Amino acid sequence: MSAMREELHSLVDQLPDDRVQPMIAFVRESLLASRRTQAAATLEGIRERMRGVTGVDGELARLREGA
Repeated sequence: MSAMREELHSLVDQLPDDRVQPMIAFVRESLLASRRTQAAATLEGIRERMRGVTGVDGELARLREGA
């Protein structure tokens, strides 16, 4: 385990129980936001590569709405 992860583990262990759940929620939301950003960048890259191909914009919009 890296030193930073060990520090995080130690800090979480020091939190009162009522503060652990909000911190877990914060970390989960941060991970989801990061994944959404990566997915949007990937879709934009695909759109750029597929520019001019019939139906791509509609298909990408459909995929984005389903995510």
